[in-house]
Amino acid sequence: MIMNLWRTVRQFFIQLGWLKGSALVIATILVLSVGVSYLKGGATEAAPEDSIKSVTVESVSSLSQGGSSLSVAGIVKSQTEATVRAERSGEVKAVYRALGDSVSAGTIVAEMENASERASVLQAQGALQAATASANVSQGTLASTKDSSVATLLSTYGTVEKVIHTDIDPMFSNPGGNQPFFNVQSADSQAKTNVESARLTLSLILERERARTQSLSSGDDLVAEFIKTESEVKAVRDYLDTVIRTLNAGIASNGVSETTIATYKATATTARSTITTTLSTLITTRLALETALKTSAQGSDTISATQAAITSAQGTLAAARANLEKSIIRAPISGTINSLALERGDFIQATAPVLTVANNHALEVIAYITAQDSPRVSVGGKATFEGDVSGTITRIAPAVDPLTKKIEVRIGLSSGVTTLVNGQSVVVNFEKAAATISKPVKGPITIPIATLKIGSENVVVFTVSAEGTLVAHEVVLGTLLGDRVEIKSGVTPDMQIVTDARGLQPGEKVVVKN
Repeated sequence: MIMNLWRTVRQFFIQLGWLKGSALVIATILVLSVGVSYLKGGATEAAPEDSIKSVTVESVSSLSQGGSSLSVAGIVKSQTEATVRAERSGEVKAVYRALGDSVSAGTIVAEMENASERASVLQAQGALQAATASANVSQGTLASTKDSSVATLLSTYGTVEKVIHTDIDPMFSNPGGNQPFFNVQSADSQAKTNVESARLTLSLILERERARTQSLSSGDDLVAEFIKTESEVKAVRDYLDTVIRTLNAGIASNGVSETTIATYKATATTARSTITTTLSTLITTRLALETALKTSAQGSDTISATQAAITSAQGTLAAARANLEKSIIRAPISGTINSLALERGDFIQATAPVLTVANNHALEVIAYITAQDSPRVSVGGKATFEGDVSGTITRIAPAVDPLTKKIEVRIGLSSGVTTLVNGQSVVVNFEKAAATISKPVKGPITIPIATLKIGSENVVVFTVSAEGTLVAHEVVLGTLLGDRVEIKSGVTPDMQIVTDARGLQPGEKVVVKN
C-alpha cells in the first residue's frame, strides 16, 4: 500500500512541476507519515478519551503572514551594568574584592602601584598650606617663609636626584660616564641619540644641586635660586619626554623584552608626573616668597598675588589627586562583581577591561529581529522564554543597526524571575501584535507544509467542527516556497485550520488547545 501511495504522490508532485531536490524529500516524509498512520489502523477511533490528540488552529490569513508567534535568539543582560577599564598602565599592588562580591558604588576593588602619586598628593597639600599661610604673611613671618622656601628647594634637589638615578639610570649602560648608552633599541633613532646626549647635560645639573644641598641657607638669594632650579626641573621634564618617546618606539632586543619596555614606560610616565608636580610646587612657593618679600618691603599686603598662589596650589593638588585616582579601581555602580581580571602582581595595560559590575536582580532580554519581522512586535507586547518565563517588550530600536542589519528589541523581566541568569542565551518567542492579526492577505496565500495532509487521491487541510472532529478540505497546490507552499484554491483567509496535520485523520476526535 505504501509503495502505491508513494507512486501516486510522486506523480502528483511531478504534475505540479516539483521534480527534484527538497520537494521529493518532503514528499517522502509525508508518504512515510501517512504510511505509519495507516499501519496503526483504526487506533485513533479506538483510543480512550484520555489519549485524544491536542491540536492548534490558526487562521489562514495569520499563517500566510508568518504565524502568530516569532522565535529568535536572545541574551539575558542586566538592566544596569558597567565595565571599568584601566586608566593607566601599571602593576597591581592589591586586590580587595573577589568575583561574586556585592559592592556599593565607589567601593575600592583594587589598586595599582601608586607610591609616587601619593607622595605627589602630600607634596601638593604642603604647597597649598604654604600658599594659604602666605596670604597672611607679614614682616614677622618672612623668616619662616624663607625657611619653607629652603625646604622646598632641598626637596626638589632630592626629587631630581631620585628621578634620574633611581628611575631612569637603570635603563642605561654607563649613565654617569662620558658615553652613556640607552639599552633599549628604538625605531626613533634620533630620540635615542637625544636621550644619551641629554644624560650628559643632566650630570652637570646633578653636580650643582648636590653642592647647593650643602650650602643653601635662608640668607641666600632664594628667588634667583628658585628661577635657576625651575629651569633645571624643566630640562629634566624635557629629558623624560624624550625617554618616553624613545620607549614608545622601543624594539625588544639584546635581552630587553616587551615586558621590560612596558615597565620602563610606566616608570618614566610616573617620573614625569612627579617632576610636573615638583615644578608646580616650586612656582607656587616662589610666588609666596616674592609676596612675602614685597609685603616686607612695602609694608602692605599684596592680596591678588597671594590669592593667585593659593589658586595655583589648589589646582596642583587637584591634579595630583586626579593622577592618584587613575591608579585606583573603583566600582562605578552598586551591584555584583561579574568579571574581575585582576590579580596581585599583574601588569595591566591602559584601557584594558578589568572589572564588570552588574545588578543581577534587574534583568532584561536583548533580542534582534529583521526589518521584515518588525511589524510583528510592538512595545507592551508579550514574549515568553523556556521554563514558562514571560516578559514585556519595553523598547524597540527605531532603525536597523547598520552593522548587524537587524533591529534591537528589549524585553523586561519581573524581579521574581530566578530561572534566568545574566549572560544566559535563550530562545525568545514573541506573540504577534494584535494589530497585525486581522490584516488582509496581500498576494498569494502561502501556508506551512506541515498544515497539509497528502493522501493517495488528494491534498487536504483540516478544520475542527463544533463537535471536536477533524473536517478535511481539499486544496489545490501552487509553487513550493521552501518550507511553505502556495495554495491556489480550497481555503479562505478567515478559515481556522490545524497548524500541524501530521498523523491526523478525517473525522478524528481532537481537542483544540489554543
